[in-house]
Order: sequence, then structure tokens, then C-alpha cells
Amino acid sequence: MKTPASRLLIGLLLCALLLPARAQPVSAQSGPPAADTAQSEEVQPKFIWGLVLNIAVKFAMNAFTEWRTRKQSNNLTDSIDYMKLLKNSATAGLVSTAGGAVVGALGFKSVGASENTVADLPTKPIEVKDGEPNYQGLHVAVVGFDRAAQVVGLRPVTAGFRTGDRMKLKVLPTFDALLVIENINPQGARQQIYPPSASQAVALKAGVEVLLPLGADQFFEFAGATGDDQLVITVRDPRAFGDAESKAEVSRQDDAQGSSFVQEIRPGTYPVIAQSLKLRHER
Repeated sequence: MKTPASRLLIGLLLCALLLPARAQPVSAQSGPPAADTAQSEEVQPKFIWGLVLNIAVKFAMNAFTEWRTRKQSNNLTDSIDYMKLLKNSATAGLVSTAGGAVVGALGFKSVGASENTVADLPTKPIEVKDGEPNYQGLHVAVVGFDRAAQVVGLRPVTAGFRTGDRMKLKVLPTFDALLVIENINPQGARQQIYPPSASQAVALKAGVEVLLPLGADQFFEFAGATGDDQLVITVRDPRAFGDAESKAEVSRQDDAQGSSFVQEIRPGTYPVIAQSLKLRHER
């Protein structure tokens, strides 16, 4: 009697399942290529500026934009957002820079620095070594107010301003910093105007967005002789003096919400970011 083909096929399948599995030789080349392994490690999340970011975001400005959008307040016509910023500002304070107390034994003449920003994007990828990123960043926006002290809008630092404009500066750094604002008048004379004392600076905390001047009812408002003035904002890591000051050019990107800055930080150096604002006196 002949076995039906279907029964024969089932028998063969059962035999195949019951046979012991044969070990397959493993080639020395098996597994993902080294490049794939490196790529896998590259996309692992790492801590940058106190938050977890994916290093697949290759470039510093992109990474900084992602970080600041999580931290910043843009709708300042919302009383909740505005009060949050005022509360943050109340936690900031003025520190003495006399005698080098802020920077240990180094000492220094001034926190202020010459403008060092360019409207360009850095091309070197962001890296994290030993938990430290090779870039630090800063975001600054000019906040305009009307005569009733109501917010009328945000703008980048490059927008400039005119005599009689009332404003605050919204500042968000990735690092603990000292900030001063200096004025360069039409005759070229330079002096610190905020804090008013040249032996003080504003102490900023990493990741904390504040409004300057720090007082809720304080604003910057300028009037004076005809001509062009400059305000120079300097934000400096307290360790960034002498050889420890980063000399790398600062990249700036402007948009409707303000201006973003990133600076490459090499081992043993710390960020210094200085940007001027143009003040046009009406003739």
C-alpha cells in the first residue's frame, strides 16, 4: 500500500524537528561592523548641560537649541511665565569682584571683554568626554516694554534699539557665570553700567533664565546726546581668566525669540561670550 504524499511530508517535517541542532561555525568577521558599533555608541544618550540629549544631534547649535527650548520662556505676555522669570531673577544676585574673591587668587581688572561673536554656525561636532561637552552656550533676548510696563515683544540682540526704548534682557546660560553690561559712548569711552558698581557682577546659575535688571520694576532706558552708543554684554565663567579663558570664536544665531551663542571649550579653558547691542540716539 502506498503512503500518501501528505503523510510522507509530515513524517519528514517531524524528523527535521527531532534532529539535534547543529552548531554553526562562527566567523571572526561575524557581528556588526566596527563602524556600526561606533554608531550605536554614538547615539546613546549622554548628559549635556544637566539634561539628557542624544549625541545623534551632531552640531552644537542644534543641541543648544534643543536644550534652550526646554528651559526658556517665550510668551511673556502670559503672567505665569513672566512671574516665573521674576522669581528666578530674585534668586540671582550681585557678587563682589574686588580683590579676585570670585576667581580665587587670580584676580582681575574687569569681567567685561571685547565683542567676540560672529553670525555663523560652528562646524565641529559636539562631543562629550569624561562627562564634559566641548561647547557651552548662552541665549539672550531683548524684551521690549511699553510705558505701562507691559511686554510688547522679544527680539534678538542684533535688532538694536533707540533712545527712549524701555527694555529688559532675558538671559539663559548653560554654565554658572558672571555678567556685566558696559556702555561705549559715541566718544569711545567705556564704563560698566550694570551692575552700577564696577566692583560687582551678576551671578548667574546654569540653566536658570533671568531678567535684567533684576528688580521687577527696573528697566534699561537710554537718553542722551546724538550719535551711536553700544552696550556690551559679557557673560564669563568665573574661572575664565588668563590662560583659562577660551579664545575660540563665538557663533551666534538670531531668530524672533532672541540670539543664541555657542563657544567651543578646549580642555582647561572656560567660556567668555561678549556681544554688543547698538543704541541709536535720535537726532
